[in-house]
Amino acid sequence: MPARRAPLAAPAREEGDAPGSTPRAGSAARAARAHRPRVSWAGAVVAAAVLVHLLLAWRLRGFVTDDSWITVRYAENLAAGAGWVWNPGGPVVEGASNPLLVLLEALVVALGGSALRTAQVLGVAGGVACVLLVGLGGRAVVGRGAAAAGALLTAASAPFAAWAVGGLETLPVAALLTAGTLQLARPDGGRAPLAAAAFAALPWWRPEGLLVVAAVVGLGELPTVLALLRRRRPRPGSLRRLLWLAGLPCAAQLALEALRWGVYGHLLPNSVLYKAGTGAPFEVLEKFLDQSAVVVVPAVLGAVLVRGRARLLLVPPLVHAAGSIGTLDSANAFSRFLLPAWPVLALLAGVALVRLAGLAPRRARQPVAVVLAVAAAAAALLAPDGGAERVDRWQQRYTACKAGARAEAAAWLRTTPASTTYGVSDAGLVPARAGRTAVDMFLLNDPLLQRTGPLPPQRRAEEVLARRPDVLVLASRSPEEFRAAYPTDAAVHERAVAAGYRLAHVARGAGTGCAYHLWVLRR
Repeated sequence: MPARRAPLAAPAREEGDAPGSTPRAGSAARAARAHRPRVSWAGAVVAAAVLVHLLLAWRLRGFVTDDSWITVRYAENLAAGAGWVWNPGGPVVEGASNPLLVLLEALVVALGGSALRTAQVLGVAGGVACVLLVGLGGRAVVGRGAAAAGALLTAASAPFAAWAVGGLETLPVAALLTAGTLQLARPDGGRAPLAAAAFAALPWWRPEGLLVVAAVVGLGELPTVLALLRRRRPRPGSLRRLLWLAGLPCAAQLALEALRWGVYGHLLPNSVLYKAGTGAPFEVLEKFLDQSAVVVVPAVLGAVLVRGRARLLLVPPLVHAAGSIGTLDSANAFSRFLLPAWPVLALLAGVALVRLAGLAPRRARQPVAVVLAVAAAAAALLAPDGGAERVDRWQQRYTACKAGARAEAAAWLRTTPASTTYGVSDAGLVPARAGRTAVDMFLLNDPLLQRTGPLPPQRRAEEVLARRPDVLVLASRSPEEFRAAYPTDAAVHERAVAAGYRLAHVARGAGTGCAYHLWVLRR
């Protein structure tokens, strides 16, 4: 009998083929899946982080810091054609330290928009940019997982969101600093023109911008700098790279100083003279560490773990920490001075969380990393000192108590003759909305500060009373009896009573436990 032929074996199905499908159909299914858009877990975390930041900003949208109204006042005067002045018809003075924000707000006001809303939109956009920069741009520096965790921690900061809507330049500065630092921290050194462009904008937003740039660029391009100092020929292309990174920011700073000298006749804004070296040594830094320990502690571990050019992530936090030493703790609620370095701190914390997840079995590392990132973000949001509930309660009290008293005082001043002059210490909302000539009792918005530097309270009081203002607006901790909120107000009150000023109105702050009221004295 002829041997029976074995039946042909059916072709084996490859992994992913549906049961009973032919190989051709399975191949087609695999090809369709290959072209189907995939959303990675890291991308989902970054998208969630953007949403967290926007939700926090919406929750805290009622917060507007008093200093933001100083920028508004300068911008509105500039848009109205009054010039770079605090009082229309008064001397030019640089009491605002964010010239680009003043210019942008003035442009929007000239077009019929709101200066304050402009600052808030830029702030929220800056926050979103920070989250995306960390979550996407951080991948080339520390990896996809650490970048995603860092994005979530960046967004899960209630102080970060509060200063997004607070009306100042804090978050646009953070976005520019993060963008430039992440470029230079890439393993290949990044694209120098992009980093230089981001760094060049910083001096126009904040006075200390070039100092941070100098530290990041100097350490990032240290071999080239050392070669030049030793009069050796640097590597090919490295000199051109250094010229980009150092030359463009320096050119931007020189252009700003030329404008500053031409307009004001000085090189440093009043805020630098007023705040630098006039505060307690570590007050600003201690507050930041207390409120941000949930992220700062793992960030310290991440700083130990990073290698190579990624170590440049350490530079912005260290420079800002050093700069905060001795700085006057003014307009620094929830550590605004150190928030520009927050995104890179969060990224370093993400490095630590992913490394901890690496201790888990291989298949569990990804979900463990997500769980650790979510847990750290939740801890930051629930933290007793800097969490969302704490910041929200604070901003509500601030709005009802301090901003409420200032709005009432401004409304009272609008009932006085248009020629009225008045003195005030918290020179933001009241001057911006009172529509009268103001005397800044702290002299922050006065050209005199450029000649004298910061004066003690007694000297300030003498200077204010020498100008014989019609009205004095003094901050008191009580509406019933005058208990000065500031030493300057105490000194002015003492002299004002002797000079014949009498109480005309008390603008009361609202809310339980409010200890901020404005006594209005009149000659």
